[in-house]
Amino acid sequence: MRGGAPAPIVKFRPLPLLAGLLLAALALLLLREARWRAEYPEASALASPDGAWVAEIRGLPAGLRLGSGVFLRGRWDLLRSVRPRLVVVGSCEDLSLRWFGQRRLVVTCVVRSGEPALLQELVDDVKIELVVDRHFG
Repeated sequence: MRGGAPAPIVKFRPLPLLAGLLLAALALLLLREARWRAEYPEASALASPDGAWVAEIRGLPAGLRLGSGVFLRGRWDLLRSVRPRLVVVGSCEDLSLRWFGQRRLVVTCVVRSGEPALLQELVDDVKIELVVDRHFG
């Protein structure tokens, strides 16, 4: 070592690096959520009588050619894109939701042609029923 002052010791500080990584992850999650909500626009929503569940009628991407769908989520599930529960799909002229009690959701689909589909009959403790109302003419 030559004469003079010793080289300064550089300390590794993980806190700014960790904060930066967390901010980047949060930004990606929010971007994913915004993109999902744009691809699946909400038409209406209806909460269960006790408010524990929310059923949402949402449009589906045009490329799928399925029309619209009903998603079921818990009241506190704020990020829809993380775990979407698609329970009904179909090209319905009129799609309506009714809660019968706290854990029974009835989805009514008015169709002229095509066949709507019930994808899940039970989500946790919620029973889902699909009623198809056909209009010929």
